Formats: sequence, structure tokens, C-alpha cells
Amino acid sequence: MNLLAFALVLVATLCWGADQTIGKLALRRLNVSVFNAIRPTFAAPLIILFALLTDSLRYPGLFLTAIGILVGVISWFVACELYFYLLNRGIVHRVLPISNSHPVWGVLASVLLLGERVTPLIPVSAALVVLGAYFLAPKGKGTGSWKGMVPLAFLVAIMWGSVIAPMKYCLNEGVTVSTFLAIGVISAAVTCNIAMGIRHIRTGIKFDKKGVGLSILSSTFGFFIGELLFLWALEMEKASVLAPVCGAVIPFGFLLSVLLVGERPSGRAILGMVIVFTGVFLATI
Repeated sequence: MNLLAFALVLVATLCWGADQTIGKLALRRLNVSVFNAIRPTFAAPLIILFALLTDSLRYPGLFLTAIGILVGVISWFVACELYFYLLNRGIVHRVLPISNSHPVWGVLASVLLLGERVTPLIPVSAALVVLGAYFLAPKGKGTGSWKGMVPLAFLVAIMWGSVIAPMKYCLNEGVTVSTFLAIGVISAAVTCNIAMGIRHIRTGIKFDKKGVGLSILSSTFGFFIGELLFLWALEMEKASVLAPVCGAVIPFGFLLSVLLVGERPSGRAILGMVIVFTGVFLATI
């Protein structure tokens, strides 16, 4: 594995862990749709400015632009909208590991769409992710709503994992990192703002100063720094090699949920996180 690419992805996962944990704090003050609209709306001008300053903004053609738009809508609108909805209703250290099991699905997508070689441990990885989800689910009365969240958290993971291969394809076809990120984030900003407008057409949009500030901080870590580093790494290495490294967001996010949000995970939840992370780690072998 390219060591520089590995280091870039590792830092990106730390940024994503911070992004998601800070997002939980922001959601205490903002509606999910408002929060999700602020993030790409703030990030888009930063990314465009960066692209202009580095002279890396290029029109890639209609087909590749369409792929970038599709990735932005699926990954940064639909998946994020669902993920932060779950995070708002649930507990970070339970939702985060399952939703961030996307490296396993990212490897599978790389094999199916890009023809990259698959490790024989992938089925074991997937099984461990499912087993870990079982342990992350709380037991006892009043847990019915959480159990309903588990398949939705897996859906988020599948969406996030499935877009890694199209990202790599576009980069292989010569799309610059800044161009691809700009297309995706602008697409997410447009769709997120439409969704926010529809959701609040009658009630009006309510902003909270601290909530907006946390949303901007979340956006800076998640979109501008995290995605930029990941795409740079993806230029250097195969998608099936780098996708599993994204699993590092699980322990990072789990730890940050304890430090920043003040959550106190049970021994069962810690075991579930370890099993999920083990499953993701096996995909790297």
C-alpha cells in the first residue's frame, strides 16, 4: 500500500469522526434538514475557491459530471440526511459503527464495478459487521425503535461504500480532485436546500447561532478537509485497498462520542464496536 495514501486516509477518517460527533452536538440545536443544508452550502464556496487558487477546476464532460452529481446526491444528501436523522434519534457510539461499516461494501463495489481483486476474507468481514451490529443494539424494554434503525444504518453504509468505486473511476478518467469534489458538494448543497425548503415551507426555518457554528465546523472537517484528503489518496491507490482503511473512523468516532458528547457506552456496546472494527480491519488483509 502507498504509505502517503494510507496516511491521508487515516487523517481523513479522524476528520470524519470529528465531523459526525460535532454533528450530534449541532443537532441538539438545529433540525436535521437545516443542519444538512448548512454543511455543503458552506463547503461549496471553500472548495471552489481552493480549486481556483490551485488552477485545478476543469469541465470533465457530461458523463463524468453526471457521475459526480450522482455521487454527491447519494453520498452527501440522501445518506447524510438519513445518517444524521438516525444520529439525532439514537446514540452516537451505536449508530456510528454500523453506518461506518461502509469500507466492506466499498471493497465489494470496487470488485464489481472496477474489477479489482477481492480478498477471500470479505465474507468474514461482512459477517462480523452484522454480528457487531447485534451487540451494539441495546437489550431490554424500550429498544424497539433502535432495532428499526439498524437496517437503516446498514443502508447508509451501503450508500457510502457504493460511491467509492465511481469516485475512483472518475479520477482514473482524469477528473481533478477539486473538480470532482466541487461537483459533488454543489449537487449536495442544491438538493439539501430543496429538501430543507420543502420540509419547512409552512413552519419557517429556524437557525441557532451556536448550532450554525457547529454545522460549519462539522462541514470543514467532513467535506473540505476529510473528502479532499480521501480523494487525493484515491488518486494514488486502488479503491479496494483504501476503502478498508476508512474503517478507522469507527474507533475515532467512538472515542470522540465519549470525549465530546459525554456518552457512556456499555460493555456490550464496546464489544460490538470492536467486532465491527475487526470485520472492517480484516478487509485490509
